[in-house]
Amino acid sequence: MTQKEILALLDRYLAGETSFEEEQLLSRFHETYGKGKELDEAFFTDERRLAILSKIENQIHFQKSRFINWKRWFPVAAAVLIMLSIAGILYFNQKFENISEVEFSQQAEQIMPGTNKAILRLADGTIISLDDRNSSNRTLLKEKGLTVKSNQDGQLLYIIADTKAKGLKGTNSIETPRGGKYEVLLPDGTHVWLNAASALTYNLDFSHQRKVQLQGEAYFEVAKKKVPFTVRHGMQEIQVLGTHFNVNAYQDESYSETTLLEGQIALRSLQGKDEKTILMRPNFKVTTDHHSGLSKQSIADIESVMAWKNGDFLFEDQELASILRVIARWYDVKVDYNSLPRTRYTLQLSKQVRLSDVLKMLEKTGPVKFQFEQNTIKVEK
Repeated sequence: MTQKEILALLDRYLAGETSFEEEQLLSRFHETYGKGKELDEAFFTDERRLAILSKIENQIHFQKSRFINWKRWFPVAAAVLIMLSIAGILYFNQKFENISEVEFSQQAEQIMPGTNKAILRLADGTIISLDDRNSSNRTLLKEKGLTVKSNQDGQLLYIIADTKAKGLKGTNSIETPRGGKYEVLLPDGTHVWLNAASALTYNLDFSHQRKVQLQGEAYFEVAKKKVPFTVRHGMQEIQVLGTHFNVNAYQDESYSETTLLEGQIALRSLQGKDEKTILMRPNFKVTTDHHSGLSKQSIADIESVMAWKNGDFLFEDQELASILRVIARWYDVKVDYNSLPRTRYTLQLSKQVRLSDVLKMLEKTGPVKFQFEQNTIKVEK
């Protein structure tokens, strides 16, 4: 889209004349804006900027409720806000006198979102750094019929060339740091997406046993084979033959959660009082308390569970502390959890915006003000 076409579409949006298809077009522009040329500061007139902000504020209905249903209108607003951000505009809600403008430090403005990066730890102790800059289209390991490659799409590929690979011993692991994510294609064809601050350890010989150990969060699309596929983490063991599911098992959370999207899995507790095996059905989740070890199965909000993989933050009636833990992992920052209000939020936001934009949006959504110093998010008292 040309700048002229974008402006015409925005004007139609402000006038309430856009169709659903045109709003989807604005949303797609939001998703791909970083691939094109940046917009210069003359792109928006002051009149148009104020009109856009006014429309967004009216959508928020801040004075009526601290909760926002972002799902209906967020894609268009996100496109507008990010275009404003590209133009170098700091957007604040000037209408509400009880909220003062908060100027974040230059450090906060410079904190960028996470990217494709990880560490590959080989069985012999070799460590290989993987990121967008140095790992594209590289052969990282080639021995005994096993080839490990990284491709231009940010995936780590394991390729078994012949039967010699069946004799391989030991395990490899791929670890994403805070502020990182990565995709792995295992030798059996299983596709794994790793979230930030996560680790996946697996056997080199996948022909006899398909077993992986997980720390953190990952989404699995397991290839259908006769040999069962097993995922273990601190609390549970999950066994499948071929299915799609997500596992959230961060140790700094009070619970772990397994969500099934397709197929069937058997989930067995590894500790605590609840040692029975749970057979899960699609669109359900099992939540396990880290303290008691007790598990319960309930209907899952698939959109919310899969938001991280699809490039969004999506928080449904969550406390601020829980939200900030997610933000800290993605932006690789610290959080001062002292005196946090017990405010609950419903909020959807792209993971591709800067940290300062996320904090500003939280301030607009609820009665909280942030400070950012020494790489730490703090709440003003």
